[in-house]
Amino acid sequence: MGTTVGTGTSTIKPFKISIPDAQLSSLHQKLALASFPDEVDHDDSQQWSMGAPLDDIKRLTNHWKHSFDWRKAERELNETLPQFVASVPVSGFGELDVHFVYQRGETRKGRVAIPLLFIHGWPGSFVEVQKILPLLTQVSEDEDDLPVFDVVAPSLPNFGFSEGASKVLSLLYILVIQLIRFQKGFGLAQYAESMNAVMAALGYSEYVVQGGDWGSFIARAMATFYPTHVKAVHLNFIPMPPPYPWKHPLLFLQTLLTLPFSATERAKVSVLRAYLDDGSGYSKQQDTRPQTLGYALHDSPVGLLAWVYEKLQAWTDSYAWTDDEVLQWVSIYLFSRAGPAASLRIYYESTHPVRPQENDGKMISRDQTVYDPLPSSVKIAVANFPKEILQSPSSWIQAAGNVVRETTFDRGGHFAAWEVPALLAHDVKAFMSKAGEGYGIVSGKDGY
Repeated sequence: MGTTVGTGTSTIKPFKISIPDAQLSSLHQKLALASFPDEVDHDDSQQWSMGAPLDDIKRLTNHWKHSFDWRKAERELNETLPQFVASVPVSGFGELDVHFVYQRGETRKGRVAIPLLFIHGWPGSFVEVQKILPLLTQVSEDEDDLPVFDVVAPSLPNFGFSEGASKVLSLLYILVIQLIRFQKGFGLAQYAESMNAVMAALGYSEYVVQGGDWGSFIARAMATFYPTHVKAVHLNFIPMPPPYPWKHPLLFLQTLLTLPFSATERAKVSVLRAYLDDGSGYSKQQDTRPQTLGYALHDSPVGLLAWVYEKLQAWTDSYAWTDDEVLQWVSIYLFSRAGPAASLRIYYESTHPVRPQENDGKMISRDQTVYDPLPSSVKIAVANFPKEILQSPSSWIQAAGNVVRETTFDRGGHFAAWEVPALLAHDVKAFMSKAGEGYGIVSGKDGY
């Protein structure tokens, strides 16, 4: 497709994953030298209580060292996912190369596809779109009344095969010596700006955003800054505080009238408490001292494996991860363009926001995306999965803005697009269908 993919002015080029042999050699050298800590004795019911079990990490390390075929994984990703890189402008950071998967929806039966931006989080990546991509872009015979989508699934800056947020500083112009310096200030506003720029580069002035984990925060930031472009958001992760009386007085009174919570709503609050009490240590570290942790994740493949693998297991609904799946996810972080440590910076930058050097640089904190409702013009759909790590009662979710749809499922966890892709895809389709709450919200793109 070359550079004819979009109608914007940004440079867009096809992309194929091709990790240098030297990086693979370095990985295998480090794996060969890996050593392991001991482990406290425990019964089987408590094997995850202190983190990733030793036997699991040894098995995965051995498989990574001797059996896992990255070249095969690389080839399959290149064959199944049409990938591109766009160079897009971000205020205060110049031009950034953003890697993304882009698949147009089928147009048979007179359908017009709806533009959909699919945003991953941590420790996910663009690969999360792999299973759900055909479900969103292809016409299913048993879903003739549902729309299809043009799906754009980026690697966020600092993740995957996108560029890290940095500036090139020329020290000696005569000798053209340049150094890369990572620059503070690339927070949620800049992630939002870069994602909107990708959609603009592809020629989409109006679109829908689907997000989980950081994708949810970024989707809400995008709707805040670009409500004329972001017409609707579909979220499978929506942390919400209680509707405090000084912020949402009417909703606060409505909540009081519905107390006590039902058993279902009490269970959601219990999940929230359990996460805060016993499951959020990783976040506190990444919120406050990402650089210190970054040394371990950058230098030790086993350390990176353990850090990510624990979350893959803990945050899913008994999903049967294969060793190859786990190692593919971890390898994408290890081989990422900016390195695995860069992916942690979104935690710090979102909780310690600073305004970029340019006067027009935008700024928004993670708390603001949670506490401040979205513009009323943006329609919000929420998909609740039972093993999601943060859950909120429905009355709290209403404070997010114009929530027009809320669906509760009986299975699925934090990585819904990977665990239960059919459920997530159907909910997105139903939201934007002729019978759905988001029908017609994207001008001229109704899916039929």
